[in-house]
Amino acid sequence: MKSYKFFLGILGVALIGSMSVSCVSDKEFLTEKPKGQLTVNNAYNSSSQVVNTLLTGYYEYEELFFPGEFGQGICYNTSAGTDMTDNKYQLGASQHMSNFSAAWSSTTGLPKSLWDKFYKIISYANLANSQMDNVTWDNEAQKTRTVGEAAFLRGISYLRLGELFGAVPLVLEYSETPNYAFNRDPRKDVYDTAINDLKTAYTNLPESVEYGRAGKSVAAMYLAEALLAQGVETNNNALFTEAAKYAQEVVSKHPLMTERFGVRAPGATGSRNGIANEYLEGNVYSDLFVADNIISSQNTEALWIMVCAPNYAEWSTNGGRRNNTLGLTPALQDYEWAPEYKAAGAADGPWKSFSAKYGGALSPASHGGTGWAQTTPTWYASYTMWDAEHNNNSTQDLRYQEDVTVQTEFLCCDDKHPLYEQKVGWNHINRSTPELSGIFFPIYYKETPFSEWDYDMTSKPMFGWMGTFVNFYRSRYAARSAEAYFLLAEAKLRSGDAAGAAEALNVVRRRANANPIANVTIDTILDERARELVYEEFRWATFLRMKPEEWKPRIYNYGMYSARPGAEVYPNIRRWSEDPSDLKFNLLPIPQTYIDLNTGSDGMTQNEGWE
Repeated sequence: MKSYKFFLGILGVALIGSMSVSCVSDKEFLTEKPKGQLTVNNAYNSSSQVVNTLLTGYYEYEELFFPGEFGQGICYNTSAGTDMTDNKYQLGASQHMSNFSAAWSSTTGLPKSLWDKFYKIISYANLANSQMDNVTWDNEAQKTRTVGEAAFLRGISYLRLGELFGAVPLVLEYSETPNYAFNRDPRKDVYDTAINDLKTAYTNLPESVEYGRAGKSVAAMYLAEALLAQGVETNNNALFTEAAKYAQEVVSKHPLMTERFGVRAPGATGSRNGIANEYLEGNVYSDLFVADNIISSQNTEALWIMVCAPNYAEWSTNGGRRNNTLGLTPALQDYEWAPEYKAAGAADGPWKSFSAKYGGALSPASHGGTGWAQTTPTWYASYTMWDAEHNNNSTQDLRYQEDVTVQTEFLCCDDKHPLYEQKVGWNHINRSTPELSGIFFPIYYKETPFSEWDYDMTSKPMFGWMGTFVNFYRSRYAARSAEAYFLLAEAKLRSGDAAGAAEALNVVRRRANANPIANVTIDTILDERARELVYEEFRWATFLRMKPEEWKPRIYNYGMYSARPGAEVYPNIRRWSEDPSDLKFNLLPIPQTYIDLNTGSDGMTQNEGWE
């Protein structure tokens, strides 16, 4: 195990260098007393600085959940190329994440951005650990919690690194000495480190904490995931039993929300943007994603929340709020009518003209605002996983309730067209251009609102062409207890308790008003994870911690494109002209940058399939 130096940059130096000042005379205050050299050991002089170091680690982790100003960022790539999402179709072939022979390599951005992200968080955790005993704490409980938070951040980072990359260097101490001689520690050791850290976090973290920071239950959920990953890696059934224990504890303490709640529930008073708060058409699942309800004492399901406006970091001119972009909304304004629906005197497309009733401009709230289609859900995520065949004849699944939790069709707002104020969709648009038809997809309320009620009408869009309905601010779930039920189901299934697996899975399905499933397989669990956690799950982490034969067929069958002959994964869309063989990799590639920098050892080898 090696030590490694990560340079903290301006933000880290500012955190380390912030020092409390006691009352001194003016003369003493003005007298310069420079330290010969600013080091970690002489920069920290209060416990708040250690806590701030970890808060910076949290802030880094939050980038996995919030996009940049125009929808860029790694948050939209945690499932891109899987069975769930891909990059939008206008981009070149080499940029589509399901084109593994062109978009992925040891030099492309996504693997490196994930590697950098998790090792940066580890560096903050190690730095905080190095100072735990060098500062004075207000009380022992404060120190205990901080020890738990450092362990949590490092543990979840090593869990993700182990899942995504397999064997990676273990860096367990902070060092100011650069090291260029790393070796990859075995994946089993990486998982063991994650498990040990998460157990430390579980022991030291409090049950209840302020939103944005970790508590005991989220440590237990990720501990269950780490034990499952290690069980698959080592074929150790005892680990599945232990994983089930922690997952069961989480769901026992954090039951699912099963009834309407919060600011939009029946009986709610008041209004927003001229719309009544009471929303009788809603359901319990839509309530979970109302911005005001995500952070709520009523919400028993929330385990860990990425806060839209954290009180410890100013992010933008919007008072520290992170604006959720419209990256997962189709660019409806781009579509033309199919030839048989064109009408004289009407606009060329169903959403190219809006009557005065609908604002007279593009992108009303009822259509999800200004869609950019930065990321496209697969046909499987949009439609297939909800059909009767795949969802056990469940026709009233609350997670796919039209105009409440999903919109699959949209009003024609052109008063010159015969279909004015009627719902139109996939069957009405011109699909002769794959680049356009490929970015028509349903809107999920959990990602994009389709009511004026949700939008911030005080903040103006950066450019006039964006329309009015652009700005909305929601915190995001990093973990909900629904996911713990899927971990419980998987742990029971892998340990041989098929009935227990079905019961755990069906708790979530009952809440969704979906028919129970009798025979559960890993594929069934992956289906249900997709339905419940679409746009929430780190799908690549889920896939790569499993056996290759469990996740690869899902990319072959449901990925946006397929190189395999006979696969029809998206209607009327082309297939890549590449080697039609099976995927050659089981893990993400090690970034070539770090292989090249590792001049003191040949221990930074490349993962199979990426050489």
